[in-house]
Amino acid sequence: MTMTGSAIDIPGYEGRAVRLDEGCVFRVIDVEGCQIADMFTLSAADIGEYFSPALTRQVIFRLTPRPGDILYSNRRRPMLTFLHDTSPGHHDMAFAPCDPGFYVALGADDSHPNCRDNFYRAMSALDRSMEPPPDPFNLFQNTVPGSDGDFEVGQTLSKAGNYVEFRAEMDVVVVVTACSVDLPVEGIEPICGKSTPLRIQVV
Repeated sequence: MTMTGSAIDIPGYEGRAVRLDEGCVFRVIDVEGCQIADMFTLSAADIGEYFSPALTRQVIFRLTPRPGDILYSNRRRPMLTFLHDTSPGHHDMAFAPCDPGFYVALGADDSHPNCRDNFYRAMSALDRSMEPPPDPFNLFQNTVPGSDGDFEVGQTLSKAGNYVEFRAEMDVVVVVTACSVDLPVEGIEPICGKSTPLRIQVV
């Protein structure tokens, strides 16, 4: 049973997983500001069912959800309802979670913290496993397609205390990882140079 008022703190460069009951309302909070949150959602009953950005785009007919929209699973079932957003509203459903190869391409080594490995660790803490991870909903990530089709990378615009709020439409496992991309991408520092804390708050 999910306890109202409970919170899970997620340090920078790390991830956490939580099981949430159907009907539970929760927030993902950017504690200090300028932090991307990779949010993965899986069915608690069968982790072979998970959030599908592609199917969600097909149903809502836009690139990213807005408050009032539903996030759908790969089996076309409602998983989460997007209830509220106090951030500037920039989110992403196009990018996979960062992995060691991503950081090698940026000039770091393959031991750099990354959302793929943080997803694995968070799932392991619940005695679950899934490989590879499903695609996330990248909360607060400021990447938009330009008129030429290329992605325009911007710095994350969320401020300290900004949050997005969701309602679970089935029993789910939610994994949130604090994006680790502390290196410039296309000359921009997406998370202002360091990974900072996030929080999952059950309302």
